Amino acid sequence: MEKPCVRSCKGLCNALTVAEHHEEEMIREYKSYASQCDYPDVRQLLEELIADRERGVKLLREKRDMLKERFATIDSITQSFT
Repeated sequence: MEKPCVRSCKGLCNALTVAEHHEEEMIREYKSYASQCDYPDVRQLLEELIADRERGVKLLREKRDMLKERFATIDSITQSFT
């Protein structure tokens, strides 16, 4: 991650986005290797790694969406007091 953590996630945290980007890059790279691989055991391993990384991306997106919802709720509550 290029930017240090600012210890305040609301609207400033890039960790999940950066992690998702790195995972997507690895998926593309593994897919490229798997498409060129002639050895079944190696191709199978690469396909398993792809599936694992895809599950990781899904988890990162779900967590980011959950945090976005949480922050929106907090903002709504805060605005109701002003």
